Amino acid sequence: MRNFLLTSSIAIAASSLCFGQAGDRKGHVMEDPIPIDTIPPSPYLDLEAALKSFKLADGFTLEPVATGDYVNKSVALSFDADGRIWSCEMTEYMNDFDATAERAPKGKIRVLEDTDGDGKVDKATTFLDKLVVPRAVAVTSDGCLYTNGDALLFIKRDGIKPVGEPEVVDPKYAQGGNPEHAANALLLGIDNWYYNAKHDKRYRRINGKWIKEDTYGRGQWGLAKDNAGRIYHNHNSCYFQAEQFLPNFLHGVKGFEPKYPMSKNLGCYDTYPIHKTPGVNRGYMKGVLRLDKGPLHGTLAKPTASCGITIYRGDNFPEEYQEMGFSCEPAGDLIKAIKIKRNQHNIASGSQAFDKKEFLASNDEWFCPVSLYTAPDGTLYMVDMYFGLLQHKTYMTTYLRKQYEHRNMDRAKPSTGRIYRIRYAKNPAAKVEKLSELKGEELLSYLTHKNGHYRDTAQRLIVERQDRSVIAALSNDKVYDSKQPGYVAIHALWTLDGIDAATPAVIIKALKHKDHDVANSALEIAAKHRWTDEVLASEVAKLASTPQNIHGVVKTLVALGQSAEALKIIEMNPKLRGLNEAFVSGLGPDISTFDVSTVKSGSLVKLIAAAKKAAGPHQEKQRKLEKWAHESIKRGADIYVVKAACAGCHGLKGQGAPNMGPPLNNSEWVTGDANRLAKILLVGIQGPIMVNGQLYKAPNIMPIMPGFHQNTSISDQDYADVMNYIRNSWDNEAPSVKKDIIPAVRKEVAENNFLPLDAEEEQKKAKAQAKKK
Repeated sequence: MRNFLLTSSIAIAASSLCFGQAGDRKGHVMEDPIPIDTIPPSPYLDLEAALKSFKLADGFTLEPVATGDYVNKSVALSFDADGRIWSCEMTEYMNDFDATAERAPKGKIRVLEDTDGDGKVDKATTFLDKLVVPRAVAVTSDGCLYTNGDALLFIKRDGIKPVGEPEVVDPKYAQGGNPEHAANALLLGIDNWYYNAKHDKRYRRINGKWIKEDTYGRGQWGLAKDNAGRIYHNHNSCYFQAEQFLPNFLHGVKGFEPKYPMSKNLGCYDTYPIHKTPGVNRGYMKGVLRLDKGPLHGTLAKPTASCGITIYRGDNFPEEYQEMGFSCEPAGDLIKAIKIKRNQHNIASGSQAFDKKEFLASNDEWFCPVSLYTAPDGTLYMVDMYFGLLQHKTYMTTYLRKQYEHRNMDRAKPSTGRIYRIRYAKNPAAKVEKLSELKGEELLSYLTHKNGHYRDTAQRLIVERQDRSVIAALSNDKVYDSKQPGYVAIHALWTLDGIDAATPAVIIKALKHKDHDVANSALEIAAKHRWTDEVLASEVAKLASTPQNIHGVVKTLVALGQSAEALKIIEMNPKLRGLNEAFVSGLGPDISTFDVSTVKSGSLVKLIAAAKKAAGPHQEKQRKLEKWAHESIKRGADIYVVKAACAGCHGLKGQGAPNMGPPLNNSEWVTGDANRLAKILLVGIQGPIMVNGQLYKAPNIMPIMPGFHQNTSISDQDYADVMNYIRNSWDNEAPSVKKDIIPAVRKEVAENNFLPLDAEEEQKKAKAQAKKK
């Protein structure tokens, strides 16, 4: 669908036009739902005309920040301590229908400045160039973290000049896939770690050295956080996924990731474009476009390109917009606004902020919003690629190419793209303040600032400098007084933790704050340090009856050596989900020595056993395979990660990925009938699908997995290799296969017009065959 980040679990490479597009599906009749000659043209608009194309919520205005030569296919931003914009430019994305020279080293990171304070960029400096599809940037006090090709790199800086050679933080940061399925975001969490979308690792610089740890695999393009520090992500067909806990709350046992749902889908609400939107990848399919009569005829019905999100934490909008969620939807040329609420156990729910209309929408098909940010001036910044070929070649259908060609959407002008700010008209944008030269004591006031940008920046600077001069001030009783907004205490806690200065005494003060989010941060820090402090444990236990804190209380009591107290709480709340997982996370490094004889719950005993196994020494199964099979598996590992990009939707360890694909580890679909698995690889499969006793269906996974059969770069040997890899990796063990089985399977699926398998039908066939045996 018209989607910079359209989900697919397997990449389909482009073939020549005479054989159709790479995204075509055999069996799909691609008739135009709207006669193409009735669709009006989509001219490339200059700035003045583009501004007239927008319709905003009442009371708001849209203002250009950077245009013309100052921006070229910008996809992501970062603000430094002085409010300068660091713009990440993916200049080579889809320069033509075939993405020619897409990986040419021509991407840039540029620093944009407003030197006269009028709100408009008037100076641009290239910080780095010759980059390969750069997707993310994060500025530190002495350097810049950024992506280049597959790698995550860090380079030191002197102002806006790079110094020395870059340091490789992670050479495999974005290995495999294509620009729609590569790691991105680099969101600095409240806990001083950098988190990423489309990635299951987090990063932090400690004593000058970058370290990497496992985390929860999140979303597709862009991340956001709220004032409490909880992270949000999304995927192309859903605007927001909201996490219940602080990041890594359930990752206390290294190597173990429980099946508890880490995030909640806030709704895949209807979209309300203000013009016909036939230029979406599968617009010919029933339900993608509205075809009933009325003002919405021909418009996108549901999101297909949701990306670039933020939680508004600024000080320009009216109070009711504080911590409201905003998501880009470039397929519908709009920005969706979502009201977010939390229940007593911090599980989020969402509702549309506006009834049957959008916060922002444009009737300009070139409008391509991809990222959103709370800005230093308190407004909401919006990155518009202003680009026509949103859909990557890998997934483009013949239908969509025809739409693009009809309206000349491949003819963007040089230096295309715009950065806007959305401002509440009655409130002037705030003056951008400079923090880089401020001392620790001067930064303290910014930890209380109403604009979350300044709180985040002050915390970052203090932690990066390891400035211990602020310890006394941040430990003062006044900081944890409930008269102060909760975010003041939260930032103080994590700043202290970031400079290794948090103490049980400070945690006890924070536990008494009336804002439950403050207590949750305090509990998480206490659990991390595993202090054996009886007074602290006693104060923690007092919160056991508070629903908003009960999960944190269980985890922290276990971490503090009070597992018996934690077990009592679990026994008193047998129906409350997540307590068992919190208990196991609290065990952390003590998982291997914990005595399960004290545990009455059978489900908790099983969970502890699973965590012990995951945390224990990993010995590769000694499989009795012939030499050719071992060699095939080795080749298949590379195909799984890079060539076919299976890992993007099924995980590097075959564990599956939320909202993307089901697990391959311990999957009967993988270890069962080899011919059926070959069919899935060739033509795909549509759900719902039962895997190892658990049902997976949309929106928790994508509704259909496409196949490889049109990808001429994948050989019969490749199919056999990747099959052998997934059949004999992780916990899987199954007979190896040779490439000789593929031609017969290909002939069989061709006779069925290359239609994808139906999971429910296949399961019925398997049951029928089992009865015959």
